[in-house]
Amino acid sequence: MKKTFRKLLIYGTVLAVCGCRGAGQRETWEKEFADPSDIYRPQPFWHINGTLTTEGIRKQLSDAIQGDGFGGVAVLPLNPGGMWGNQGICPGTTPVYLSEGYFNRYRDILECSAEQGAQVILYDDVDFPSGTAGGKLGEQFPQYTRKRLCKTEEEAIGPKNVKIAVPLRDSFMGAAAMNTLTLERIDLGEFVTDSTLEWQVPEGTWKIMSFAMENHVDNHVDYMEPKAVKEFMKMTYDQYAERFEPYFGNTITKTFFDDVGYYGIENYWNPELSGLFEKRYGKKAALYYPALWYDIGPETDAARVALFGLRAEAMGDGFPLCVAEWCDRYGLQSMGHPPGNYEPTTVDMYGDPFKFYRHVHIPLMDAIHGYPYGRPGFKLISSAADAFDKQLVGAEIYGNYSDRETDSAMLYRVAMEVMARGVNFLVPHGMWYEPDTVKIPPLIAHYNPRLAPALPGYNDFAGRSTFLLQGGRRVADIALLFPIQSLEAWYAWETGRPRCGKDVPPGTDYNRIGDLLTGQIRRDFTFLHPEDFVTDKYQIGNGQIKLNTPSTGQTYKLLIMPSGKVLSVETLRKIRDYYRSGGKILATNLLPSRSAEFGQDAEAVALVREIFGIDPEAPMPARQVSSSNENGGKTIFLPQAESTALAAAIDSLLPDPDVRVDPVETLAAAGLPGQPLLGVERFRDLPADELGMFSYIHKQKEGQDIYLFANSTDKPVDTQVSLKGKLKLEKWNPHTGTIGKWEDVEYDRHADGTIYTRIRLTLEPVSAVFAIGK
Repeated sequence: MKKTFRKLLIYGTVLAVCGCRGAGQRETWEKEFADPSDIYRPQPFWHINGTLTTEGIRKQLSDAIQGDGFGGVAVLPLNPGGMWGNQGICPGTTPVYLSEGYFNRYRDILECSAEQGAQVILYDDVDFPSGTAGGKLGEQFPQYTRKRLCKTEEEAIGPKNVKIAVPLRDSFMGAAAMNTLTLERIDLGEFVTDSTLEWQVPEGTWKIMSFAMENHVDNHVDYMEPKAVKEFMKMTYDQYAERFEPYFGNTITKTFFDDVGYYGIENYWNPELSGLFEKRYGKKAALYYPALWYDIGPETDAARVALFGLRAEAMGDGFPLCVAEWCDRYGLQSMGHPPGNYEPTTVDMYGDPFKFYRHVHIPLMDAIHGYPYGRPGFKLISSAADAFDKQLVGAEIYGNYSDRETDSAMLYRVAMEVMARGVNFLVPHGMWYEPDTVKIPPLIAHYNPRLAPALPGYNDFAGRSTFLLQGGRRVADIALLFPIQSLEAWYAWETGRPRCGKDVPPGTDYNRIGDLLTGQIRRDFTFLHPEDFVTDKYQIGNGQIKLNTPSTGQTYKLLIMPSGKVLSVETLRKIRDYYRSGGKILATNLLPSRSAEFGQDAEAVALVREIFGIDPEAPMPARQVSSSNENGGKTIFLPQAESTALAAAIDSLLPDPDVRVDPVETLAAAGLPGQPLLGVERFRDLPADELGMFSYIHKQKEGQDIYLFANSTDKPVDTQVSLKGKLKLEKWNPHTGTIGKWEDVEYDRHADGTIYTRIRLTLEPVSAVFAIGK
């Protein structure tokens, strides 16, 4: 009743402002903006800690949907005696997960949600990470659990004969010797009999290494093995399908997997990877396994790129693909994330975001651990969605934020920032069935007196915003090359360097550049994967790079190459061709001098010399270096990605951007957006006047241009913004649901004939507005 009344009240306000425009698109948009449907509203995690009852379920769902304005819930069961229960801090779910009593209460959740027109997201396991089936997977199928590649070694000085015991563990993967001075490697597989290696050591000092798989590292399913994943899905996904298929596609529309990766198991491996490596590269895997631990000479970089790249592919073609195929059968959309998708490097956490998300229907970022932790990494997820033509991008948001930092302003602040980075569906973290035993704050629910008054307005705001941002294509004219091959080439096991997504090469600056572009220079961009770039997905010509996807296609007029030592020759050739066609390129800090392919370093160096006029094997220039060609191609090398120099270089290479924001005087002194956030800063470390940023996103949808301008700072914004094209604009306020004509509009024709629409933009602290027009 309250929801219906609110809908009529706000819709009336919209009509009073706009007037009735008739049926069709306009009426639909106005109606959804007045009171967004549940499919656009946030759907929080509902941690069902405690004893479920039909009455308790109905009361809490009614409070969440009718009272707070959520669009539904993502039901997250907890395992008594599991991750939280055995700490005595948080009770698990009763009845026990996957029992018939549990499914009876789950049916109550579905029935109550269906009655209220709300949705339920099917969370695929108990606790997290996904992949244990409540602990049953490891008990019943230990052969299908995660594995790792282990090394044993012994040093020998030749010439002499050695006889060494070889631990075969669960399966032998080969043996090799490496000369510690010359780095020559010899395959020793033929010298191993049973569990003994006997070999005549040549002159010199040699590391004698044997490799073996260790199975059943823990109770999580082997994410890289489809057969194992499907066995897990029989124990979980299929149980829901058997009982609740009539709810699929209406009440249940999405599934959710959590933290699928190998966080904490850096040498996570699968025996099939050896065969894949040998088939693709024609080289003996055991001769290249040493590169996972050591420098093996000139082939080190290519070996690591190949091996870690294969592991990343197997991750994407394992768990995420199996879940997506299951969802396709039932008319559902898969959604989920790996661990550490916000960290500076993904290599030691789950592999590669583009390879991981390519099969996921709704790529999801994990915006958790306090504000603004990991923010520079968020654009990788929305960029992967663009690359694979996925129009929904989700965010698990607010989890593990302290109660102190999470006020109503924080709800809006973080929502705005992820929306500006491409998110258009929110999963707050979240509700708790027993709100007095919240293990992971904050409690975002009717029962939190600090947030409860703000939730109806927040959910209206989020629903309106995501309605406008779902679908269509994002407009961005800058492509930022994702330096995954440099990250892979740098990474090695057991080095003692920082782990958990922090081990990056010196000078790595792609995160810094991305944060500067979004929050300070205010030029939107999209990450471009070097392997995707060489496919026919991307076309080059006339100084442009076009992403040829049916729905999310984009056109880039500037390519930024962040610092990186390693890049594939194939990618460099296409960059060279783009430059020859009149393309503009900006590079920073370190140019590639090594090829990601075996044996092609010399060509990589030659290509970089041709493009930039710089020898990448020599010390990098200490000053800016520019070059050009007869077709209008231009390049700039910057020794450091410093904000002022970066902005000036972008202006010179791309003088006619899609959106130009004039300086914002009130934010000129704020330091946060210009700092090199690497995924480690927390709210508690920030000065009070350095919260948030002012940023935007531009989408085109159903013939309309949609601009979201978001000020997540605690300072007002008053500035001028130039939008390419002659636009007739309206102001859509997501906080109030009102629509009106945009005042203070003028048109400016540049010397080249390009017309810009100039608007005055004023925003209160922690507020947003949409400019919409043709």
